Amino acid sequence: MTGEHDTTSATTTDTDRIGAAGWWQLVALVVGGAVGPAVFFVLQPGPVPWVAVVVLGLALAVVLPALQVWSWARRGGRAAIVTTRRWVDEGRVPSDVPDTVWRPRVQRWAAEARQRRTSGFVFVGLAALWAVLAAWGSAGDWGVAAVWAVLGVATLVQGRGDRRGAEQLLAAPRTGVS
Repeated sequence: MTGEHDTTSATTTDTDRIGAAGWWQLVALVVGGAVGPAVFFVLQPGPVPWVAVVVLGLALAVVLPALQVWSWARRGGRAAIVTTRRWVDEGRVPSDVPDTVWRPRVQRWAAEARQRRTSGFVFVGLAALWAVLAAWGSAGDWGVAAVWAVLGVATLVQGRGDRRGAEQLLAAPRTGVS
């Protein structure tokens, strides 16, 4: 993804390039997609279906990063997301960024944080369900339950902070900006 979004000033231009952190995130998704099925199936009792592990691992190693890039593009590019996160984390928007640029981004950020809350509760529910199944299953099932629980709690905590920060930023008055 290359090019620049055309905006009103040089400081509000978001280059639509994937930086080093974005590339590392994509590499982590490739590795996680490739290794995840192997870890899951090795923890299960019985023989490991290696053909299924390889096919699923290859599919996930391609699909997960592709979905991430698609998500970034759908939300305005990775640079726009990073900039919006910085605004929300700092609790302020530079004075040269017009309301027509920052307000829709932050409103979308808040809406996505509310949606992540639902995902967090689904993850916690899956953790509880998997824990119940693990009571009659194998030790590997407890590992899967723990992964769902960590994902759920992390999603809920991050979503709560993002939602609060975005709502505070939207509620704060800005002076001297058109």
